[in-house]
Amino acid sequence: MGEPTRIRADLARNAAIDILVARGVPAVDASKVADALIAADLRGIDTHGLACLGDYVLALEEGRIAATPKFQVSQRFPWATRLDADNGLGPLAASEAMATAIASAETFGIGAAGVVRSNHFGAAGVYAAMAAERGCIGIVAANASAVAAPHGATRPLLGTNPLAVAVPAGRFAPLVLDMATSEGSRKKVRKALEDGREIPSGWALGPDGRPTTDPAEALKGVMLPFAGAKGSGLSLVVDILSGVLTGAEFGGRVLSVMTNQDRESGNGHFMLAFKVSAFIDEAEYSGRIETEIERLHALPAAAGFDAVTYPGERSARIRADRAAFGIPMTEARIATLVALGGGRLRPPVDA
Repeated sequence: MGEPTRIRADLARNAAIDILVARGVPAVDASKVADALIAADLRGIDTHGLACLGDYVLALEEGRIAATPKFQVSQRFPWATRLDADNGLGPLAASEAMATAIASAETFGIGAAGVVRSNHFGAAGVYAAMAAERGCIGIVAANASAVAAPHGATRPLLGTNPLAVAVPAGRFAPLVLDMATSEGSRKKVRKALEDGREIPSGWALGPDGRPTTDPAEALKGVMLPFAGAKGSGLSLVVDILSGVLTGAEFGGRVLSVMTNQDRESGNGHFMLAFKVSAFIDEAEYSGRIETEIERLHALPAAAGFDAVTYPGERSARIRADRAAFGIPMTEARIATLVALGGGRLRPPVDA
C-alpha cells in the first residue's frame, strides 16, 4: 500500500475550508471547524479529524446540518452560558462554547457553557486543550447516539459519550485526558469484520444479550461501557451533564448525524473552564504540577513499557512531528478530500 504522504497542516486546513465553503458554510465558520479537525489530526486522533469531513459534507448537502446556523445565547448567571447551535456543525458550536467559557473564566475565574441542538463535534480533547492553553483547567463532556448498554442491560441507552480533561502543566505539554466511555467503538468493530478477525472480549453483547467476540454479532447487538459499572456510571454522568442539564436530547434520544434521516441529531455538549490562579498563584501551580510530572516520570517502568508517561504526552510528541513534517494521509484519504473539493491538499511535503 506504500507509506502515507505527509501533507502540511496549513494545506490540509485550506482544503477543509474550501470543502465547507463550497457547501455554503461562511468562511469564518469554516475556518473554525477546520481548526478543530486539524487539531485532532495533529494530535494523532485521525478518526476525529479530516476523516469526519465526508460525513459532515453529506449531512450539509442533504440539509441535515445547517450551513448557516443562527446561534442563540442565553445566560442565567454571568459565568454560565447556554448556546442553542441551531443544528449547525458540531465543531463550530463546541469551539464557540469553549471560547465563551474561557472568556467568562478570565473575568470570574470560572466559566461554563452548555450546548443544545448540536451535532458530532470531533475530538473532545481539542476543546479541553483550548482552556489549558489559557491557564485554565478545561472539562468537556458530550453525549452521542445510543450504541452502548448500561451495566446490566441488554439494550442501548448510552453513546460513546466522550469525556476530556485538559490541565496546564508548566514547562511540560498539557495533560490531556480524552476518552470515550465505551470499551470499544463501532468503527473498530466494523474494521475487525472487514479484516476477518474477532474483537476483544468485553467489548460487546450480541443480539441475544450474551457476550460476543464475533464482530458481526456485535454489530447486531450493543457495545459495553468500559470497566463495567464504573464506566457505565461515568457514561451516565456525561449524558446528564451534556444532555439533561443543558436541555439537549438525552437518555437514548440522540441520533447519529452520519446516518439518521428523521430529525435533528440533538447532541449536547458541556464545557467548563476555570483558572488555576483562582486557587493558587500561577507560578506556584506551575512548580507543583511540574513536580507531579517529574515524580511520575521517575517511576520505574513495568515490563513491556519504555517509560511512565501521562495522558497527552504521546499526542504532544505526535503534534510536534506532524507540525514540522506534515500530517500523514493515505492516497485514498487524499483522493477523497480532493474529490470533495480540497484541491489545495497538493503539493505534499516530503517526510
